[in-house]
Amino acid sequence: MQFPQKRRLICVMLASALFSSASFAADDDVKLSDIEVVGTTPLHGVGLPKDQVAANVQTATDKDIERVQALDISDFMNQTLGSVSLNQAQNNPFQPDLQFRGFTASPLVGNSQGLSVYVDGIRVNEPFGDAVNFELIPESAIASMNLIPGSNPLFGLNTLGGALSIKTKTGFTNPGHSLEAYTGSFGRDSGTIESGGSDGNLAYFVTGSITKEDGWRDFSPSRVEQFFTNLSYADEDTTLDFGITAVDSDLNGNGASPIELVAADREAVFTHPDNTQNKLRMFTLNGTHWINDTTMLAANTYYRKSDRKSFNGDGGEFEVDGGGNFVNDDGDPIRTSAGGINIADFTNPNYDVDVEDDEVEGLGLNNRSKTEQDSWGFGVQTTSFKQLFGRDNQLTVGASFDRSIVDYSASSEIAYLTDTRGTDGTGINLLDAQVDGNIDTNTYSIFFTNTHSLTERLAMTVGARYNWIEVDISGTSKGGTQDLNESGNSNAFKRLNPSLGLTYKLTENMTTYVSYNESNRAPTATELTCAEPEAPCAYPNAFLADPPLDDVVARTIETGLRGKQELFDWYANVYYTQLKDDLLFFPEDESLSEDESGRLGLGNFRNIDKTARAGVELGMAGQYEKLSWSANYGYVRATFEDNFSYSRDGDLYNVSKGDRLPSIPAHNLNVGLDYAFTQQFSAGLTASYHSSQYYRGDEANDDKKIAGYRVVNLHSRYKVNEHLQFFAKVNNLFDSHYNTFGLYGEPDEAGLEDYKDPHFVGTSAPRAGWIGFKLTM
Repeated sequence: MQFPQKRRLICVMLASALFSSASFAADDDVKLSDIEVVGTTPLHGVGLPKDQVAANVQTATDKDIERVQALDISDFMNQTLGSVSLNQAQNNPFQPDLQFRGFTASPLVGNSQGLSVYVDGIRVNEPFGDAVNFELIPESAIASMNLIPGSNPLFGLNTLGGALSIKTKTGFTNPGHSLEAYTGSFGRDSGTIESGGSDGNLAYFVTGSITKEDGWRDFSPSRVEQFFTNLSYADEDTTLDFGITAVDSDLNGNGASPIELVAADREAVFTHPDNTQNKLRMFTLNGTHWINDTTMLAANTYYRKSDRKSFNGDGGEFEVDGGGNFVNDDGDPIRTSAGGINIADFTNPNYDVDVEDDEVEGLGLNNRSKTEQDSWGFGVQTTSFKQLFGRDNQLTVGASFDRSIVDYSASSEIAYLTDTRGTDGTGINLLDAQVDGNIDTNTYSIFFTNTHSLTERLAMTVGARYNWIEVDISGTSKGGTQDLNESGNSNAFKRLNPSLGLTYKLTENMTTYVSYNESNRAPTATELTCAEPEAPCAYPNAFLADPPLDDVVARTIETGLRGKQELFDWYANVYYTQLKDDLLFFPEDESLSEDESGRLGLGNFRNIDKTARAGVELGMAGQYEKLSWSANYGYVRATFEDNFSYSRDGDLYNVSKGDRLPSIPAHNLNVGLDYAFTQQFSAGLTASYHSSQYYRGDEANDDKKIAGYRVVNLHSRYKVNEHLQFFAKVNNLFDSHYNTFGLYGEPDEAGLEDYKDPHFVGTSAPRAGWIGFKLTM
């Protein structure tokens, strides 16, 4: 069957979208040298030529990731993409908080998640807390990725500041076989296999990897096992891809440490263990079909099971009355699995437990949680290329349904603190910390986007998405005494989010654009059950039946220029995002006065009337003879646009309009250089600068900042022949000592009585190096 000219061009564009750096065979009259296609919906479908996308979309392929030798996709983005930074809140390389334009994708439940992440059209933000676990996305399975900025409603919930859309490999696009392994610092060893091929209409791709390390800090080993396979069918009209992803991870990220402890010993941890075990099994089926020469149908369906276990050894605060009985803040006996308890119950020659000023020293907590998440759903869309008013027009209409069922349980066990600030359980559980919660969520969406060529140079895109989210919470907390549903904790959030964009080709090599879009984020179960001002909680272990919260609504306007010169491409843009009813966690509640004390770690989620992110982005990338280079600069001014008060450690703080949001560097700069010294040997570097940021908890901007930092990484590769190559990399070349994250804590909770500074930091790994090889067939 011979395709019409336009349909052939569209098919070539689809291939080009996956591998923009590759060369594809096509009919002589189909030119693709200047075609770069960007997916505009989670279902990849056809997408649009980049010149018609009214946003500064950043793209990358598997070749880019391999060249940089990044640990995973978050590490790659941090080293190469604009307006991206990482906060090492957990101090584990597999568990970073990724920041883009001041919005977060984090594995930590309770963080304000502002980015959506899709793999093959499936949203992989976890059902519980919308968290993002980057180690559950196998790096060796990634074919290409798009980082779409702004509040693009077509990418659904959590797309407040952007969306990351990832496409995986198939046997059609990635034939061949390879074995890769490397070893080096921190006891990190890694091995990866890949195999792909096709035979006529059928293809397969399979990859698996194992990475383990001892960690550069004490008590911080990790292990990640990843598997992915894709079975594919394709003919002139239809494609089908059946994917299976299986990942097991066992991560120890022992969190931030007191700044005085870091100064004395950077490898030391405050308390341990802080262990997270994730287990993912995901099955996906994606397909496209040309109904006729101008209409494509795309659809997907999936089942995703993601289980999580955590074990966190922590310091604890316990009080006793005059008789040595453990009591709560009101002076009543605390409720435990052993009934009432007395300090005498903890007499043990192996541990130093005593009482000072009615406070117990030498005891901590073993906090355990278990989260079982089952989700499934489907999406479908049609794209029509029929002309409208005699001009090119692309209309996509779609719908999706997602359902998740989450079972969450948590408990806290009193524990002895060891000499290394580890914990040894006593078998006595705090009944008020026990939670048994169930969260049932249904999400319905319909959407459309239409791009119309008003003239040969001017294109307009109009779109919208309607989201309807139902969140039903049931179960018990406080040892079964609190019914999570007694206040009617069935919540529904409905919203229509519009988008509008214009692109104009000023010349053949320069385009300008302007866009406006809106998106929303529904409060998570963690937030909905931790919003009662009279009952502060230590999230996510304390579920209560709380008053409802409002969903967060983001509105973004963006304008910019992009162009191509003979030796380089470039872009420049400005944006402004305003969030209505932003959701943040604050210690205690706003009703506290200065003579009322708050406890660190306790607090509530609250809607803040308005916050904003305003920014500028500049970037260039090019190649001259044997040198390729890139530079990306992003400035973001993340501010509160409301006046309010909050409590921290017994003091009242006032936030004024214009104060900066914590944990967000204002300036981010990435530079990359690669030079081919010979046909066999190449080497390069990535250099990054991230400016200072406020500590989390310093929303009032009253305290000192965490200093900015610079870091340089090297990578090199030597190709012995077409089958064998060796590679090496050095991270933190100049062994810079810097901190990427900060918050407040109490070091004396875990026996560090000599440490008085409340600043805790997530600190940098020392200089490290790895060497490896890759064998291809």
